[in-house]
Amino acid sequence: MTDQHTSVSLAISEAERQEVFRFRYAVYVEEMGKSPPDANHDRRELMDRFDASASLYVLRDGEGALVGTLRFNRLEAMASAREALRPIALDFLLEQAPLAALSYTSRLMLRADWRGGGSLGLLFNRCFADALEQGIRFDLCHAHPGLIELYEQLGYRRFCAGIAWPGVGYQVPMLLALRDRDHLRRSRSPLMRHPALAQCVDAEADGIWLDQQSQSYWGLNHRLVDPDQFWELAGDALRQPGQGLPLLQELSDEQSRRLLKTGTVLQCAAGDRIVSEGESRQDLFVVMEGFAEVSRQHQGQRFGLAVLKPGDVFGEMGFLGRRQRSADVVAATDMRVLVLTQAFLNKALRTQPDAMALVLRNLALVLSERLSSTTERLLQLSWDAPDDDYSQRRRLL
Repeated sequence: MTDQHTSVSLAISEAERQEVFRFRYAVYVEEMGKSPPDANHDRRELMDRFDASASLYVLRDGEGALVGTLRFNRLEAMASAREALRPIALDFLLEQAPLAALSYTSRLMLRADWRGGGSLGLLFNRCFADALEQGIRFDLCHAHPGLIELYEQLGYRRFCAGIAWPGVGYQVPMLLALRDRDHLRRSRSPLMRHPALAQCVDAEADGIWLDQQSQSYWGLNHRLVDPDQFWELAGDALRQPGQGLPLLQELSDEQSRRLLKTGTVLQCAAGDRIVSEGESRQDLFVVMEGFAEVSRQHQGQRFGLAVLKPGDVFGEMGFLGRRQRSADVVAATDMRVLVLTQAFLNKALRTQPDAMALVLRNLALVLSERLSSTTERLLQLSWDAPDDDYSQRRRLL
């Protein structure tokens, strides 16, 4: 959603910055139900150490109401960039560009009724132009799996393994080469049309270097490849012999194609914590390759609950509602997973109601089978466990 009077500006005064911090809290904590460690619940504000040296961009509607915000940090202006951005390793990036040419964007938030339109482009276009003017060559960000598609559409690329970001959960670091015109054109990024880019010297070497870095962490985004290519790469991996996908039972081939091509394929390394217990996320994951372990921590002990194999789904409870994640899911091997977001669900319900009716029924069957397996496991535990231990385990499961 946008209107002709929409404006993007910098929050300069202390009052404007406090307005941004309160807006973040309203979106992140009150609306999304997240619990970031830096939230000030008494003041209903969300700020952290990055804000001290950051430029805060604000998007306002025609009446002056704040409807979106984005934070931009020049790494050179930060007290200790390496420490602040840990666990992302910056050494290899500094071999390609000096600290003065690097930046970090974060805290992108839009009011619910302003999502899905051109609002995101307005914020990033203003920030992009300012970054180019300041000599920035690479911008760093990190996104949870459900937002990878959005950042790749802007021109960002995955360049290293996923990380566990303190207080946030599993994140995928991404990098934008600001002057890599070829990749911006390939990804159909709205930044490619910005007039500020025409004034810059093309940095072909930056694009070539990032191409090489991203090869090892290549994923698949339906917006960046031909639809038939996406179906060939994503669909076939889900239809190997003995690897049927319960999510797509009784859907026609055409229905499956239309549904799956709206997802993003994510590569995960063994040991990656893809889902953390207590997270408030609504993404659904489909295992394409590899295996993952589902477990929970209870009274200092970790209990293994299940092993996920190709074709299995996880995250279905959060996908169907707004529940916090009930367990950890850790990649036991290198994996490829298909990520389906709430935006996918909402769009598919409008455009493919018959197919989604089958998908939701199949999800209900998955939940029923999970409940049956849990019940059997509970009974097996009860046969061997003392009464008090049995009670504890029943509460756990």
